[in-house]
Amino acid sequence: MAGETLFDKIERLALTLERMQMDKYLQFVSDKKRMLFMAFLGGTARGVGFMFGFSTVGAIAVYILRQVVLKNIPGIGDFLSEVLDEVSTGAR
Repeated sequence: MAGETLFDKIERLALTLERMQMDKYLQFVSDKKRMLFMAFLGGTARGVGFMFGFSTVGAIAVYILRQVVLKNIPGIGDFLSEVLDEVSTGAR
């Protein structure tokens, strides 16, 4: 490395850029429509993922709360039954 010529350094840099596929990245960045479409697609996928994840966690939470109500734990059971009644009537 210490005795490298300028040509050797340029050649090594070119090989590094080729391995990084810099040309494909620059083509992607320069195509604004494609970049916008990919950002939209990624945002949509994230939104759908959040929706399914939140629905799953919410359903599990409601199931656990109903089990607590069925066990009739003093104080907590009455409060949770009122909350669940409000949630179920508000959803209709």
